[in-house]
Amino acid sequence: MLGQILFLIVFELAEDLEMILEGRPWLFRKSIFLFDRLCQAVERDQIRLISSPFWMKIDSCFPEFDKKDLLHAIGATFGGVLRSEINEDFCRLRINLDVQRPLRRGGGSQENMELMGEGRC
Repeated sequence: MLGQILFLIVFELAEDLEMILEGRPWLFRKSIFLFDRLCQAVERDQIRLISSPFWMKIDSCFPEFDKKDLLHAIGATFGGVLRSEINEDFCRLRINLDVQRPLRRGGGSQENMELMGEGRC
């Protein structure tokens, strides 16, 4: 793990914390900022921020496949589905992605997939 710089942020309103957590991943100058909720006291050297939820958009879901089964099969390759949404034009998954592993681009079925960060910069 590259040098982990940690900050403790205390929110006055629970709604503000939920907005930050729901908007993940957060990017700034091509660097990802990982957020997690601490529920109990923990030693600083025990904190490991190694994953973050991402939206994966899949264009043109093929009509011959059951979309829900297809999304969960794709999501299982990334460690599971946190949430899924299906509409007429595209489908999308919320997955928990290991940020320590690089993403591969292109080739095979990945051509029509893109990861979308919905956080604000």
